[in-house]
Amino acid sequence: MKNFDILKQEYLNILSELDESFFNTAHKNNKKDEGLSGLFLASEPDNYWIAKNKIMIIGAETRGWNIKLTQQYSLEHYLLSSIEKNKYFFQKMMHEPRTRKITFHDFTRAVADKCGCNGLIYSNLFCFAWNEKSPIKTKYFDQIKAISFKLLNAQLNYFEPEIIVFANGSQNTIYRREMFDPKLYSQGQNWISENINKNQLYRFIYDEKYVCYKIQHPSTIRGKNLAISARKKLIELLPCI
Repeated sequence: MKNFDILKQEYLNILSELDESFFNTAHKNNKKDEGLSGLFLASEPDNYWIAKNKIMIIGAETRGWNIKLTQQYSLEHYLLSSIEKNKYFFQKMMHEPRTRKITFHDFTRAVADKCGCNGLIYSNLFCFAWNEKSPIKTKYFDQIKAISFKLLNAQLNYFEPEIIVFANGSQNTIYRREMFDPKLYSQGQNWISENINKNQLYRFIYDEKYVCYKIQHPSTIRGKNLAISARKKLIELLPCI
């Protein structure tokens, strides 16, 4: 069992590399006025270290994700508020009614129902959104990408998930591969024999450590029926509680 303060300190060290204007909305050059969302940081479930299944779901959410401080700005206060927002929001999503809708959190709820929610980590490929969309086209993207990858790496090292599910869409493939080098993929598997192509569902081992599954973003419209079949297959493949 680890102490979450270890990851909090790593978050703080990494975020200190960015200018305060990325976080402090009172800063004269604050990026919120340009369209930057609040910071997205993964939290730790209360019973994570005793959970049977430890799974990290890496999405590409594009919410406003605004962080409101109840005290004077400091980077530490800001990151703690971001962590609490992630934890509260994800717990709330886990308790939402189960429906037949196709959203990101319909998918996370399906994973929780099969594998348990105590070991689920809700993460993002990028730690900021821009105008509630991907930050890819912003002039700050190189900075956002670099910090995002450092944060993700810190999360992987701390949480040590057994399974990673990439659910961040095909437009982010090139960036996912920057973070997760395909040279470290092994034991690739697809389900073409079940009419599910590699673009919809693919399994591999990353760096001889993590069992990984790649799917389309759960709310994708293109190839909707194929994507639904792939997600159903993935849920079938994931371990039970």
